[in-house]
Amino acid sequence: MKIFKRMKKVFEAKMSKFVDEVEDPEELLDISLQEMKEHLQQVQKSLLELTTIKKGLEKDLDDVKDKVELAQEQAQTAMDIEKEELARAALEKKADLNDKKTILKTKIEKIENKIEVIKSNKKTLAEQIKKLETKREELTFINKSADAQLEVKEIITGASSDITDLNEQIKRAEEKIQKKEAKLSAIDELVADGELINDFNSEDDIEKSLNQIQRDSKIEEELANLRSKKMGDA
Repeated sequence: MKIFKRMKKVFEAKMSKFVDEVEDPEELLDISLQEMKEHLQQVQKSLLELTTIKKGLEKDLDDVKDKVELAQEQAQTAMDIEKEELARAALEKKADLNDKKTILKTKIEKIENKIEVIKSNKKTLAEQIKKLETKREELTFINKSADAQLEVKEIITGASSDITDLNEQIKRAEEKIQKKEAKLSAIDELVADGELINDFNSEDDIEKSLNQIQRDSKIEEELANLRSKKMGDA
């Protein structure tokens, strides 16, 4: 059993490290913000439902109040015509209605308390969302700035793969330039030794070729210097 517990802990530790590496801070903030907005929508929905119930109870209460007044009038009318039993029945009905009125008032009071709590929570949640939105903008800026600085540091220290690729490109460019320079020296040497004979317009063609080689060599040399300068500035 102990070995399984240890394996579980190792697995959880590795998963935690993996998740930590792949998590994007901006995405985490977006998810948190979205969840808070969904909670706010739920709170608003609950507020609407409770307010609707309250309005229904208030309407019932108004109806009961009207019936209480009517029962009172009926009792008075019955007494005026000396119908005491009818008056008693009207008063009993009035008493039942007053009990119902008390119950409705209690229910309305409890719902009003709940509504006030929900309104307070809604206000607090809305403020937290606003703060998180502001914090998200701040942290997003910091995160992007950190990414840019990290990239520069990696290039400077050679920790980035980009710098390796760039060095390889410079090395290949230098090799090409060296080959062209070697070819140019070989042609000069052969011409000086008389091994390369110009006939008719061949001298112009060779001169053009030499000029082109020199031109290409010069361009590659300047390009390599620009790359080196760029690396030095970084």
